[in-house]
Amino acid sequence: MHQYFHTVFGFCLWDALALGVLAAIVAVLAVHAAARRRRRNKLEQELQKRREEPSAQADRQEPEKS
Repeated sequence: MHQYFHTVFGFCLWDALALGVLAAIVAVLAVHAAARRRRRNKLEQELQKRREEPSAQADRQEPEKS
């Protein structure tokens, strides 16, 4: 069976195992990238809200010159 699998499909059991590990790594990276994107969007929205607050706008105005 092993010889048939190796000669017909062109790879051995270790190659199949490595392919599974690679698929798992790609899946984990995709999940982390999506979570990072959501976190970045949330932080950008929070920053935009803080910039629109009246207290933040008052802080940005130039002080009056005497």
